[in-house]
Amino acid sequence: MIEEAEAPQTSAKATSRSAGSRLLVVAVAAVSLVLGLVVGVLIAPVLPGNAPKADLAGRTSVGESELDSVLGTYVFDGERISVTIRDAILESTTLEAARNSDGTYDVPSVDTVLSIARNHVLAADAEEKGITANEEDAVAYAQETLGTSDFAQIAAGYSMDVEQVRELMTRSAQLAKLRTQVVTTKPVAEPVAPEAPEAGKEDEPSARYATYIMGLIGDEWDANANTWAREDGPFREQLKDYTISNDAATYAAAQAAYYVAYTQYSQVQQQVSTEWTDYVNQLLADVPVELVTLVA
Repeated sequence: MIEEAEAPQTSAKATSRSAGSRLLVVAVAAVSLVLGLVVGVLIAPVLPGNAPKADLAGRTSVGESELDSVLGTYVFDGERISVTIRDAILESTTLEAARNSDGTYDVPSVDTVLSIARNHVLAADAEEKGITANEEDAVAYAQETLGTSDFAQIAAGYSMDVEQVRELMTRSAQLAKLRTQVVTTKPVAEPVAPEAPEAGKEDEPSARYATYIMGLIGDEWDANANTWAREDGPFREQLKDYTISNDAATYAAAQAAYYVAYTQYSQVQQQVSTEWTDYVNQLLADVPVELVTLVA
């Protein structure tokens, strides 16, 4: 049995910052994936032509005057673009929320540089394909992924400001459109598990479980003949030991059908993920990134 561990005590500031990171994961990584070091990475203590204002080697925090120090650079379309500590912080929160009690700021993870470079390249690719996103798209994306389209509420809950949230949702909606266009495997809806019956009725056939199963197995079932349409389908294989009809099936049979449907859903999702990852990796293969710190 797995026991639930007691949650560690954290400060309100730490909780807020963690929540901001989760928002970034939900809104951005969901459409661009966590691809790791998919771009060419070079570690450089000083970047030519972009000397940082602070030596970040081995440091985990900086002062206010060092926020414009270069955390890393990347080259895109012949231009070297610098990512400062300020840029990296503002990717997921406000400066006020990121400020420590002693007035310093934690040096962001180098993954943020990679994320900024990745999102820039993907946005440029989307625009080249004529894919854009507007306020309506941003609202719809927020509602779908976060369960609310109230940008002020999201901002307050994740230590961001409204404009940051609006920009993040707009960018994410654009990348979601790009993913839909370039991935040939069509996603399918995640199946909903059958409702458990009342206690003591687990083995009692009912019409609701028959209806549930028919909704999943589709053309594998011949409703007119009230039997299987074919013998070689995945649902037939899984349900062969259960008695089902148009009008009655057990909860156990519904669970077995759900297992097949969820397995199919997972396989499609994996294929979608693989296609998107391959596309993004190919797009970023020739984008060099230089980092001035190895803060994880």
